[in-house]
Amino acid sequence: MNEELKQLAQDFIILPFAVKVFEQDKILFKKSKQSIVYQSMIDAVLERIKKDMSATKQKLYTKYHLDIKRIGNTTYRWNSKGNSGVIEYSSEELKEMTNQAMKRYMKGTDFEVKDY
Repeated sequence: MNEELKQLAQDFIILPFAVKVFEQDKILFKKSKQSIVYQSMIDAVLERIKKDMSATKQKLYTKYHLDIKRIGNTTYRWNSKGNSGVIEYSSEELKEMTNQAMKRYMKGTDFEVKDY
């Protein structure tokens, strides 16, 4: 796999975890009286991640013809044009990569505070 493909595959695996964590955080922040700013930021981040997830899937399928399926808690099988392999991470690696992805999206997201 070339570097672009490795990054796309990693994003394909990691971004759904980041979405899940942000959605859980949003529920927790709803309980806070000062949560409007956090909810607005999380909404903007989620919108951006979901847009990137869609673009990642499209690029994996159309450009690289790569299909990735989860086969275990931390294991994924990829298939592409007759080639296949397994990608395996430890739980700690998945957590760290998810944290890094979340930081990357939080740093680069502009948002406006919404009324909820």
